[in-house]
Amino acid sequence: MGSASDLFQRAVIALSDQDFERAEKLTNELLELDAKNVDAWGLLANIHQQSGEHGKAIEAAKKATELDPKNIQHWNNLGFLYLSQEQWKEGEKCYAKAVKLPNPPPTIFLNHAWALAELGQEKAALKELKQAIEQSLEDTITETIRTEDRYTKLRPLLKKVK
Repeated sequence: MGSASDLFQRAVIALSDQDFERAEKLTNELLELDAKNVDAWGLLANIHQQSGEHGKAIEAAKKATELDPKNIQHWNNLGFLYLSQEQWKEGEKCYAKAVKLPNPPPTIFLNHAWALAELGQEKAALKELKQAIEQSLEDTITETIRTEDRYTKLRPLLKKVK
C-alpha cells in the first residue's frame, strides 16, 4: 500500500487508461486506509459508472453525499446517475437538495427540470427550467435542450419560458 495521495493519483491514471479493474483496486486500497475519504468515494462512483456498473456507482456516490452533504457536486453526480438509469424519483430528490445549496450552477436546475418533466410535474419543471435559463449564458441551456436527446420532454417547455 502506498500513501493516500499516491493511491489516488495512481487510481486516476488507471481510470484514464480505462483500466477499471486496477482503478477500483487502488481506490479500494485507499478506502482501506481512510474509509471517510470523500474524493475516493467520488472516484469509485466514477469508475463504476464508466465500467457500466451503475448500481455500484450509485452506492459509492451515495456514500460521498453522506460524507459531504453540503457538496453540490456530489448531489449532482448521484442525481445524474439516478436519472441516467431512469430512476426519476430518486434523481429528483437529489436535485431538490442540490438546488437549495449555495450557488447552484444552471445545470443543477436543468437536471432538476428534467427529472420533474419525466415525473409529469410540468409546472415545477418549468420553474426550474426558467432558473436554469436565467443563470446560464445566453442560449447555452436552450441549445443543450435542443441537441441532447435526454432533454426531449423539456423542449415543449422552452416555448413557455419566453
